[in-house]
Amino acid sequence: MTSGDFQKTIDALGGDDMPRVWSLIVTVFGDLAQRNGDEIAGPVLGEILAPVGVRPEAMRVALHRLRNEGWIETRKQGRTALHGLSTFGLAQSAAASKQIYGTTQQADLDWHILCFAPSTSTQEQTRSKTLALRGYVNATSGIYIKSGAANHIADDAIILQGEMKNVPSWLSDVLAPMPLRAGFQKLAQALETINIDESFARALTPLQTATLRTLIVHHWRKLVLKLPLAPDVLFGNDFEGTQCRDQVLRALKLLERPKRFQTSPERRSSSSKDASPAR
Repeated sequence: MTSGDFQKTIDALGGDDMPRVWSLIVTVFGDLAQRNGDEIAGPVLGEILAPVGVRPEAMRVALHRLRNEGWIETRKQGRTALHGLSTFGLAQSAAASKQIYGTTQQADLDWHILCFAPSTSTQEQTRSKTLALRGYVNATSGIYIKSGAANHIADDAIILQGEMKNVPSWLSDVLAPMPLRAGFQKLAQALETINIDESFARALTPLQTATLRTLIVHHWRKLVLKLPLAPDVLFGNDFEGTQCRDQVLRALKLLERPKRFQTSPERRSSSSKDASPAR
């Protein structure tokens, strides 16, 4: 694909919304170098990001920030810097992958609800974070729901269990507010405009594929990670995220991850004796 045609594709997908460079780099590694030991050379990373408008100096600043925050590790091989996710970065990436690459989330027939007494906002925030790790969805203040039988008994909560007969629109709107739904709709429309099919995918160079995958995953990640980890039934029958997810996963299946950018764990191990940490 010519650079001009590819740039039109990038513009159709990204528009005027310039992603934060550090966040975009996290997406690159989370999608293209997600195994322990995978690395991407600095010049290659620059070529992946250049069509999006990321300048070399901005990339260097972002990599410096990510190293300081423990996301990225960098080492030198000759004069080339090789970057990869740290142990912390790999763990964070793995935790997000379920939502980013997962398909429709089904629910059990049975549900249960935890009802807590009124509390302060600080107590409620702490409780919400704790219960979210156990799969509970915060419907409203003091009310938490979860698909399946009650496996966590809270001494200070009323526990109600049974079959969910109805999902009111107010609950769907709380879990997926209108601005978020509009974002899903916008991304779905952009992918429909681009119309990624097999012939389109074959026309791309590996670098173009890497850039396009990065942008799609990045826009999708920003949206889907704002949703609670909940069965799709809670978002309503006409949830915009469902169609968007289908289009994103279809596009990513056609745009297979390029292999040649990554330094494999075996290569990393064999070359480590000649490598030194980047300063």
